[in-house]
Amino acid sequence: MKRFFLTILLLISIPVVASHIVGGEFELVHLSGNTYRLNLIIYFDQINGAPGAKDQSVAVSIYRKRDKVLMGNVAMVLSEESNVPYTQPECSNGEIITSKLFYTTTLILSPEIYTDPEGYFVVWERCCRNYTITNIYSQIPQGNNIAAGQTFYLEFPPVVKNGQPFINSSPRLFPPLNDFACPFRPYYVDFAGVDDDNDSLVYTLVTPLNTTSAVALPPASPGPFPLVIWKPGYGLSNIINGQPDLKISKSGLLTTTPTTQGLFVFAVRIDEYRSGEKIGESRRDFQMLVVDACPQAEPPQILGKKITESDFNYDENMSVSFTNLTADADRCIQVRISDPDASNVNDNFTERISIRAVSLNFKKNINEVLPEITTATLLNGSTKDFSICLPRCPYFEGGPYQIGIIAFDDACSLPLSDTLKIEVNIEPPPNAKPYFVDPVQPLLIIPPLDEGNSFEREFEARDDDGDELIVAITTDGFVLADAGFQVEIYEPRQNGLVRGKIKWDAFCDIYNFTNRNNFEVKIAVNDKDVCDFGDPVSAAFRFTVKLPSNNDPVIDTDLTSDPQERQVLNIQRRINESLSFLVTGKDPDNDFLVLDLQRKDSLEFYGISFSSVTNNGMVSSALPMGYRMRKYRSEKEEQFSIQIYCGR
Repeated sequence: MKRFFLTILLLISIPVVASHIVGGEFELVHLSGNTYRLNLIIYFDQINGAPGAKDQSVAVSIYRKRDKVLMGNVAMVLSEESNVPYTQPECSNGEIITSKLFYTTTLILSPEIYTDPEGYFVVWERCCRNYTITNIYSQIPQGNNIAAGQTFYLEFPPVVKNGQPFINSSPRLFPPLNDFACPFRPYYVDFAGVDDDNDSLVYTLVTPLNTTSAVALPPASPGPFPLVIWKPGYGLSNIINGQPDLKISKSGLLTTTPTTQGLFVFAVRIDEYRSGEKIGESRRDFQMLVVDACPQAEPPQILGKKITESDFNYDENMSVSFTNLTADADRCIQVRISDPDASNVNDNFTERISIRAVSLNFKKNINEVLPEITTATLLNGSTKDFSICLPRCPYFEGGPYQIGIIAFDDACSLPLSDTLKIEVNIEPPPNAKPYFVDPVQPLLIIPPLDEGNSFEREFEARDDDGDELIVAITTDGFVLADAGFQVEIYEPRQNGLVRGKIKWDAFCDIYNFTNRNNFEVKIAVNDKDVCDFGDPVSAAFRFTVKLPSNNDPVIDTDLTSDPQERQVLNIQRRINESLSFLVTGKDPDNDFLVLDLQRKDSLEFYGISFSSVTNNGMVSSALPMGYRMRKYRSEKEEQFSIQIYCGR
């Protein structure tokens, strides 16, 4: 027994309260159906962190936002550990050594459970952040010290909205800060993640969250979660004492120019929007190390020229225009890169440079404008020329676009840069829009069609350039086949021409026209031109079905002489007396009728029998009733009612 008890003790893992947390975040990724993958990423300080603080597994909690009810706890295991690489490894002297701990699991978010409109959040708390942080209090948790842990936090929406599945993945694949910064040297890093659903992401710098208690693993809690405490002089308006201070753009680009050395913690909240509605929130913390370890360096310079000019006269900005007759080889400019460090003995008269292309007033990857080789080594003050060639079609329709060609050097710890902004006017190739030959008008109102009749109409669209035509059929909220519609495109197709037919069978056995009798079908045609510009042309057909007149059925009994009776009251019978009467239903339109009891419970108790009948135009059935003393003896009068209906 003693040996068994000793074995148990050896398997117990005691969480370590130690300085080790650099930052991290949650990710929730939709896999299929109701299955999701939950990831927890922790960045671990290999220099200051205690090895025992690396948890091999964690238990995170999911709560409902509205009332903070615990939905469940989720176990996650450490599945991967990797080092965060430097942008330029040769710049490192061990100032930063950060590892990425990746915890993951799969879970089912049941549509019967995760339906609350306000959504849910997943949370996990861990202590401690580094004890050498400059801008917040983060001390060893003992006595009156102010400790600082991290609360990892993610909000996500319900999996069902308005009765329909709501599929969403949180933003993910956030890059870490993998380089140190230097005083009075510009610092920048792309801190943005990606969103698999193309939701809008809004980035905001916020005060980091602390843990609810200063222990290694605080007990599970729905919050509220306290904020870390800024040291005097620091706060959201002065996170690292930079000039300018730390900022994050709408696209997630972090920028600053530090002025003092130190280790600075910051946090970014990422709000996720779909169709203007906030559906989720991610929080990620990180720390920035500023050390005076950057050797003296000068930024490169980029100049531009048109291919028809002899000198590179454009610095910072230039503008070019090309007609639609310009050959591909002539739709280019040239840029020249130089760097003072290529003439510096301390740099061995050598400097590595590279160029990159970015879109400025639109969003698109434009690496196609760059040459195949985008790097070079400058020796003894030499320069390097690159050709930037632009595509035949503008990147968007309706005006000039702007691109930036950025030159980078090999300065430590981050390359210095210079940008040439280029405004480009490109005349797209000529293109004739497609058009409808029949019908000519964009909206054709079809005369009302009697129910039970059919309609057919051919249509034809042409393109004078002979471009391939793409056809799309849309409706104003109904399914074509369900309402008796068919749209046929004639084969074989040919470029520059599309012909087809629209047909409607307005049969009530196909569609219930009592709910809707107006329909619109739109046929849109677009040409597959070189630049794929221009909106499609469309022809809309508006239909109405004319329903025949209809009279309500009439129900009657032979209990009274009134043919319009709807209630027969105060029929009295003594015990052991019987009652029988005939019920008749008629319809002037000779429609199909059903005659039946509205309620059929307790019929046997009262001795009632009634046969349901159906027929066209007229139905009738007798209702006999024999009330007997069966299960108990009644000494009081009893009242009950019978409801009979006749309907189509």
